[in-house]
Amino acid sequence: IGGFHQALTKLGGECVFASDIDEKCRTVYADNYNMPVAGDITKIPVEDIPACNVVCAGFPCQPFSKSGFQRGFDDDRGNLFFNICNIVKHHMPEYLLLENVRNLASHDNGNTWNVIRAHIDDLGYYTYETPTILNVLHFNIPQNRERVIIMCKRKDLGPLRDLPEIPNNPKT
Repeated sequence: IGGFHQALTKLGGECVFASDIDEKCRTVYADNYNMPVAGDITKIPVEDIPACNVVCAGFPCQPFSKSGFQRGFDDDRGNLFFNICNIVKHHMPEYLLLENVRNLASHDNGNTWNVIRAHIDDLGYYTYETPTILNVLHFNIPQNRERVIIMCKRKDLGPLRDLPEIPNNPKT
């Protein structure tokens, strides 16, 4: 809980809003980061969410995971991505940083990624042509956990830089 918060704080950022549907997660987040945590993001008007330079969001993985039924956007939880789009459309932050399970990259024969990428483009953001898949194991974290990371930059700020080479082997 709070991975984005922790990382961006270390880079000099300040978290201005956090939300989690699970009450116990909200309690842990609030205790760890000494800030209030809102509940179900789908019930919060976008006008009540503070403006920011970076929107970081993880949306429910279950609809896209190989471990689930893989209903994608046909699962209500899968539609949280579109709530994130509404927040982005209202505030137009400079950057977006989104996270989900590795299977998002190939879910529904790539159609899910095509829908996500088209929405990001329609909102006025650049993102990479293919999903970026990172494994925390390659960043000196003792866990084998692949995740899709979606990095986006508002188009008026210029194109995205080429991705640096991503390590293939665990650091020693």
